[in-house]
Amino acid sequence: MSTIWQKEGAPGASDWFFEFTAAEDREYDRLLVREDILVNIAQARMLARIGLITVTEADALCRELAKLYKAHEEGGFTLADEDEDVHSAVERRLTEELGDLGGKIHAGRSRNDQVVADVRLWLKRQLTELAGLWIDILVMLHELAARNNGVFFAGHTHMQPAMPTSVDAWAHGYISLLLADLENLKQAMHHIDRSPLGSAAGYGVPLIAVDREFIASQLGFGSVQAAVTAVQLSRGVSELRVVDALGYGASTFNRMATDVVGFVHPDRGIASVSADQQSGSSIMPQKKNPDVWELIRASGHEYAGWRAVLAGIGSNQPSGYHRDLQLTKKTVMQACLHAKKLAGAVRMSLRGLSFNPDACRNTLSRELFATREANRLTVEGIPFREAYRRVAASLNNLTIPDDEQIRADYAHTGAPGHYRPDDVITAIKNHREWLAIYDFPSGARREAELPEE
Repeated sequence: MSTIWQKEGAPGASDWFFEFTAAEDREYDRLLVREDILVNIAQARMLARIGLITVTEADALCRELAKLYKAHEEGGFTLADEDEDVHSAVERRLTEELGDLGGKIHAGRSRNDQVVADVRLWLKRQLTELAGLWIDILVMLHELAARNNGVFFAGHTHMQPAMPTSVDAWAHGYISLLLADLENLKQAMHHIDRSPLGSAAGYGVPLIAVDREFIASQLGFGSVQAAVTAVQLSRGVSELRVVDALGYGASTFNRMATDVVGFVHPDRGIASVSADQQSGSSIMPQKKNPDVWELIRASGHEYAGWRAVLAGIGSNQPSGYHRDLQLTKKTVMQACLHAKKLAGAVRMSLRGLSFNPDACRNTLSRELFATREANRLTVEGIPFREAYRRVAASLNNLTIPDDEQIRADYAHTGAPGHYRPDDVITAIKNHREWLAIYDFPSGARREAELPEE
């Protein structure tokens, strides 16, 4: 294969060399064609703005790129076997159609800042779509809590019956976690919403006055990553922030899945899942296994692996670009694609999750109300430690109150049976507001407008 960086007179890259250095990476580049075309449109406009090409030339480049964008959207353009990467594929097409003019597009940049721009635009789009999925899950949890407000069942500590809880309190707990996860996703989005273009290989561009602010605005970036050396230094770090944010959400779903698998176990049976979430056994005809929730539970652990890769790649590296950094692209893209698939599975599974009020009620045994009785005596003036001893000595005398009495026992915010939907709805709306600054589901603020063909 002949490559852009190949020196005159040197043989083409050998099969083993390409296979090791670029073959797998190219497969991820296929996902970046859309972003690379948009970056090239902004680049052409910027080059005309600074006078390096004429407006007429920029218009010709943009029209050809618009055709290429449409062809890609319709499945008619992607990387060919002779293309080393997405950048060379787009530049090859421009040169084939426009001759020497196509070769002017790369002035004032390096593939190093170009790929960072592509990946960041792609990540913005993916994270925006993921945030939308997480908000869908929040709404479903809210609806689950509202439907089951005051449906009490046994809460556990140390895997032993402890105190009464409720379905609404269970759902509210995960609503709270996922709202915090969205905050982490928001911060990760803010960190990558910076244009790297103009930093080149990490040391800026001599003699060409790249208008970094203009190209950032054309692509919908919220700001410019001003320090040119920081762009390559942040590779691995920015991606790690993203994977950490994804991992928090996956951890929330891991805990949720662990609960659900326990809830549907026949020994408790307080909840059931729809048939599309289950599979049978190859040997036991009676089995109905909660396979989807078990895989949701397991999937939360995969992010630790992606995190370890990203944390390791940037270690002990000096400034500037190094080929090691190529692996950050694959790792963060894998994690993002998986996060969307995982969120989609959680969303579908929550649709088929239902609680049985009678079964929930049947889990309420007398010992769950030991703390209630100790507190009742404390309210009457008996020191808590004395009340604690009295109740421990007479557990068989405890009674099980009805649901209304259990609800009345709690007077503080966030208690079982006291779900307050208005607070949750407000929080969800606040997250939709920050998400709305992006052109959902494109993931860009003011994405480069496509010219007429």
